[in-house]
Amino acid sequence: MTLIHKLKLLLVVLLVFPIMGATAQKKDLAWYQCAFFESYRAGNMAPWPGLIAEMERAKSTDLAWQTEMVKAMYGLVGYQIGAGTKDLARVYVNKAAAYVDKLLDDHPKNAQLHSLSGALYGYKIALAFYKAPFLGPKSLSHIERSIKLDPAEPMGYIEKGNSLLYRPAAFGGDKKEALIFYRRALKLMDARNTQKCDWQKMLLRAFILKGLYETNQDNEAQVFRFEMQKDYGPMDWIRQFVGAELMDGK
Repeated sequence: MTLIHKLKLLLVVLLVFPIMGATAQKKDLAWYQCAFFESYRAGNMAPWPGLIAEMERAKSTDLAWQTEMVKAMYGLVGYQIGAGTKDLARVYVNKAAAYVDKLLDDHPKNAQLHSLSGALYGYKIALAFYKAPFLGPKSLSHIERSIKLDPAEPMGYIEKGNSLLYRPAAFGGDKKEALIFYRRALKLMDARNTQKCDWQKMLLRAFILKGLYETNQDNEAQVFRFEMQKDYGPMDWIRQFVGAELMDGK
C-alpha cells in the first residue's frame, strides 16, 4: 500500500469513527425520551415498539433507564387499547408488569413504580372488565401508595385522575374530580421543568383537554387547546383522542 493510500485510509478512519461514536453517544436516556416525544407529538406510534426493543436490548440495570422503558410500554399500551389492538396491548401489559414487579422488589418505596403498577392493573381491567372486582382495589392501592410515598411526584396524581376519568360514575368515577388531580400533576411537572422532551406531560395535557370537553367546559377547553398547539404544533391526533363530536360541539 502506497503512502498516499495509507493517508487516505487514515483520513477515512478519522472522519468515520467520530461520527459513529457521536451516534452511539446520542442514544442515552435523553435521546430515547426525545425520540418518544417527537413520535408522539407527530401522532405516529409506529417507532415505539422498536425503540422499546432497543432499550431492552441494552440490558441496563439503571433504575431511571428501566423506569423510562416501562413508561414507554405504558404509553404504547394506552394507544393500543384505544386503537383496538388488544392482543398487542396484552403482550406489553404483561411485559411491563413483569418489569415493575421486579423493580418494586428492589425499590419498594419508589412512588413512580407504584403509580405504574396501579396503571397496569387498570389496563388489565380495560382488557378484561370482569377482573375489575379483583384488580380494581390493587390498582387503587398502588396509586394511593404512590401519592403517600411522594406527594411531590406527579405520576400518582395522573393515575388517580385516570381512575376517576375512566371509571363509570356508578363505580365512583368523577370527571370533575379527575381534573383536580390532573391539574395538580401538571403544576408539579411545570415546577420541575427539568426534562426537555416529556411525552407524558403532553399526554397529561391531552387528558385535561378531554376532561374539560367531557364536563362541558368548552370555552376553557378551547383556550387550553390553543396553549397546547403553541407548544406542540397542530396535534392532528388530538381530535381522535378527545372525540371529534365533543370538540365540534355536537
